[in-house]
Amino acid sequence: MKRTLWALLVLAVLAAGYLGVGLFVAAQLSAPSHRPQELTPADVGLDYRGVSVRSTDGLELAGWWVPGNDPSRAVVLVSGIQGDKSDRHVVKSASVYAGADYGVLMIDLRAQGGSEGERVTMGYEEVRDVRGALLWLNERGFAPGEVVLHGFSLGGATVLRAAPESGVAAVVEDSAYADLPLILRRQLPEVSGLPSFFTPGVFLMGKLFLGIDPWAVRPEKDARRLCEDGIPLFIIHSSDDETTPFEHARRIKAACPEAALWRVEGYEHVGAYAHPEYRQRILGFLRTEVSAQKTYPNLPSFGA
Repeated sequence: MKRTLWALLVLAVLAAGYLGVGLFVAAQLSAPSHRPQELTPADVGLDYRGVSVRSTDGLELAGWWVPGNDPSRAVVLVSGIQGDKSDRHVVKSASVYAGADYGVLMIDLRAQGGSEGERVTMGYEEVRDVRGALLWLNERGFAPGEVVLHGFSLGGATVLRAAPESGVAAVVEDSAYADLPLILRRQLPEVSGLPSFFTPGVFLMGKLFLGIDPWAVRPEKDARRLCEDGIPLFIIHSSDDETTPFEHARRIKAACPEAALWRVEGYEHVGAYAHPEYRQRILGFLRTEVSAQKTYPNLPSFGA
């Protein structure tokens, strides 16, 4: 009997330690990220103003608004994890859309940049931030069908999750992951320094104590719904992306065969903005896909 009790006690201590480590790692990885500003729209010649956007669960999100010359089209740009609206790839992309007369709304997701929030939830709760951005635009006269969602990495996964049934004009995702558990199983051992044996514990404690459900974040499923809704999707992904392997782009494309896929070579994670064809590719997608639903006479034409 004593041996059994001791065995149970040892197992309980080991289980508590295992789960405690899982909670610690989950808390560290989901901690808020606030870092110095990299760029502003003024650095690429754009006039802008700071705005406050309210997520659908009440968090105040920091944003920048670049007014467009056409009151009937706008884009929401959404940055990735440990990033914000000042990231170079976000600001450079803003200049692409502004050059095509889009109003551009750049937001910091919850717990990042200048936004409120206690946790980065890897696309689980951030959906509420994107929906809040759509409401902000709607209050200023932009119908959902006049808005493009464009996200990078975590932001790309988030716009994929937010877009189904939203009625938006189109979605552009750059370097998004198709399945959060899949990528976390790959990245957690490297980031945490712990064996993969601890990964399920991190998942479980994140869900039980931090309100983060990784099993619910599978953007490839949302991409399938997106295509069922008839919303055009443009996938941008580098074959040399070491953060989110190109396999994720393949999975999203397989889920939504009608999506356009631009495979970039020789660029790092979310680095496609530096490609010489970046502007042409985005505006070409908008011209062929979005303008098929609505005529935008001022969008540039790039030939065949």
